[in-house]
Amino acid sequence: MLELDGHQIYRVFRAGARRVLGIRKELDRINVFPVPDGDTGTNLAATLAAAVESSRPTDSAGKTMENMADAALAGARGNSGVIFAQFISGFYESLTDAATISMEKFVAAVENAYSRARSAISNPRDGTILSMIGDWAAALRAELGRARNFRELLGGTLPVLRTSLADTPNRLAELKAAGVVDAGASGFVAFVSGAHAYVEGGEGADEALDLTDLDPGGDAPDLHDLSELSHRYCTEALVVGESLDPEAIRAEVSDLGDSLIAAGNRRKLRIHIHTDRPADLIERLSARGDVLQQKVDDMKEQFLTAHARKYPIAVVTDSACDLPQELLEEYQIHVVPLHIRVGDVEYLDRRTLSPERFYDLADASPSFPKTSQPSGAVFLRTYRFLAEHYESILAVHLAGKLSGTYEASLRAAAQAASETGKRIDVVDSRHLSGSLGLVVLRTARAVAEGRTHDRILSDLPSWSDKADILVSVRTLRYMVRGGRVSPLQGLAAKALNLKPIVSLEQDGSSKLYGKAFSVESNLKKILEMTERKHRSGKLLNYAVVHAHDPEGAGALASRLERALGFPPEYVMEISSVIALNAGRGALAVVSMAE
Repeated sequence: MLELDGHQIYRVFRAGARRVLGIRKELDRINVFPVPDGDTGTNLAATLAAAVESSRPTDSAGKTMENMADAALAGARGNSGVIFAQFISGFYESLTDAATISMEKFVAAVENAYSRARSAISNPRDGTILSMIGDWAAALRAELGRARNFRELLGGTLPVLRTSLADTPNRLAELKAAGVVDAGASGFVAFVSGAHAYVEGGEGADEALDLTDLDPGGDAPDLHDLSELSHRYCTEALVVGESLDPEAIRAEVSDLGDSLIAAGNRRKLRIHIHTDRPADLIERLSARGDVLQQKVDDMKEQFLTAHARKYPIAVVTDSACDLPQELLEEYQIHVVPLHIRVGDVEYLDRRTLSPERFYDLADASPSFPKTSQPSGAVFLRTYRFLAEHYESILAVHLAGKLSGTYEASLRAAAQAASETGKRIDVVDSRHLSGSLGLVVLRTARAVAEGRTHDRILSDLPSWSDKADILVSVRTLRYMVRGGRVSPLQGLAAKALNLKPIVSLEQDGSSKLYGKAFSVESNLKKILEMTERKHRSGKLLNYAVVHAHDPEGAGALASRLERALGFPPEYVMEISSVIALNAGRGALAVVSMAE
């Protein structure tokens, strides 16, 4: 084999991908760098699988590589995956529209791929997958004068790669301390070994890739302690635009964290970073192009789930649940973010879009922002991960009347339960925002008290009945635009200058009552209603939530504390998906009867 056409180069990569898939669990086991999160094998295998399974070969080698480069960037995951996606992209750049690849072109393409991969990383380290790519490029160049065909060219580099891999602990202190070779480097050697097996005899080129149990990650960081975690969120995004400048974009976001990689080309870039500020990353990237495929994994939460879980039952909710971060962490409540689209950019609620930033974006957007539920794949990923560490799972979501989140979670839970054998129950709380928060909090505290799964599940409907939400809105305009209130109700309220109180029916649908003409009148009415509820049946707890009005919320909390004789459970800003309908300045009192 002296040249490779489009179908043959596709089979080279397919055979390499198959070899990596076969050892991915071992690669996960030895993964210690840059973060020992136990997912290098899974991420590398998923990236390669995306490259070959989401693209199709053509007669042209250049076009085939272009297809695989685009697919790899779209499907890249994790440090090693993003680096390999850049490797494929750099390989393609040397070929452009070449019909076939000679051995000389192949070596030159690998050399360019190494150069591009190295330039994509903000702080390249010796002894990693990047080092292995560089060593392979050098070995290929050395073999080129001796090799008579691709079998000899690739085969002649394998001893060099294996020696180089064995030396990675001497090149990287973290590996030496752990007593392992680098996982990403091991994966790359496996890829080359698989590619050689194809050019030697066709092995692995046409066999199906085993993609079972290769869902988007979720493996927990295997840290010795949380002090090793320099930043909390593993964040990735795909940026699509015209004339993108990878180096300039990398420089613009480098202050946000570490493990930064900007891989791709001037049309499409995959960004990977460990950061505490995912929202800032997306804001900066949005100025450069369309930001797609946002992913934010909470590495601290993953670690605690795997290594320091407190309870046998996992409690899951969604980002329409307004509970402070300290309570979410205290009771290890798992939150799946809803999506919110502002203009051309879709954000992850509370992860890549803060409530504060939301208002500015919404006011500047010519179209009304839209929300959407998490995908079934996200829920499935969550449930599969939690099922590995908990005895059972209880998910409590916002009202099914207001969102498809409950149904999406329900379907994913059924699949995950069938696969894992774990019990997963999904409950429609018939609430949202702070009242959903109180229902979820009561659920989590029942878990902490040691109540059984069955007992909590049977009590949940009554807890939903005992929860209330009373919202004072300055205008119904947002609720009308969002479809929560009919245009006729909104028009009548505007014409009469009414500021009705918004609450929820028992089935979770919106209801309006009250005839106040001012915010103060509304607040007095809400105070009276809350006091009356406390007198008729003692309140277990209450909270105040607000839409960008901390001063008003604090004052309302003080008035409630004087009236009821005990402080609120919490005071907090509502999530962006709730603010979308409540509008700036909204105040709400949520309460739970005993």
